[in-house]
Amino acid sequence: MDDFDPGWVAEHHYRMLSLSFTVRSTDARFAEALGWHLAPFRRERAEVQAFPVDLYVQEKDLGSEPPLYSLFLANALRFTAHDLGQVLAHAVWMLHAEVSQRVRDFLLVHAGAVARDGGALLLPAASTAGKSSLVLALLSRGFSYLSDELGVIDPVTTRIYPFEKRIGLDDAALGFFDGLGERLREPPPFAATASKQYLLPEDVMATASGPVDPRWIVFIGPDRSGSPTLTPLSKAETVERIASHSTNLYRYADRGVILLARLAQRAQAFELTGGTPSQRAACIDERLG
Repeated sequence: MDDFDPGWVAEHHYRMLSLSFTVRSTDARFAEALGWHLAPFRRERAEVQAFPVDLYVQEKDLGSEPPLYSLFLANALRFTAHDLGQVLAHAVWMLHAEVSQRVRDFLLVHAGAVARDGGALLLPAASTAGKSSLVLALLSRGFSYLSDELGVIDPVTTRIYPFEKRIGLDDAALGFFDGLGERLREPPPFAATASKQYLLPEDVMATASGPVDPRWIVFIGPDRSGSPTLTPLSKAETVERIASHSTNLYRYADRGVILLARLAQRAQAFELTGGTPSQRAACIDERLG
């Protein structure tokens, strides 16, 4: 930015796992909306290794109408748009993606995760398999929240750590939970999107969990027809499937296979097919006790 002063009106600090960053903005609405999305990761002060995330109108774009907003991450331009809602949606997506790309001190798995009685249940699955809706259904049955998107595994202890982002549900998934949409609190301007509603555990009378030991792994299959069924998996198949869902296994080289083998040894593993979110949650609850 050289000597250009964009006119900052907000500065907030965050940490997502080991990823620390400071968000500066020239628009208070953007800062409030992003802060709403990232509330579980808010910190009181900047950390030494924090990188900047900046939202402002560049000097060359001053006077544009409507304003042309530019979003920078670590001083690199990542997105521009006139629509502040589009910039916000990209910022939320970008920061969560950066976790998978930058975090090195945890093995990360594309999975939902909940906990009960000191044990973690990992729910590895593809993006459209229904992780978030199943997590929400399990929370409604007394499980505690770890994440609806990322299984965070300590490579030394194999403990599962929380990544307590807001739970995102599209309208189709929200329709499985009668009356829930009407009970949700209104988000700040620009925080809502046309495609999703966002929830916290307390919206279904649940709580967040701290780090817990792995106890179960349930791979969510693509087949949702018929009644829900849990099929036990071998240790070898568990390792292979977990590896396919990991976002940063390559960072661990040969050690990664050893870590996955330890995880498979400590947790019972199943494949889940069929059922609605509530039916799936009931099936899991009954089978896992």
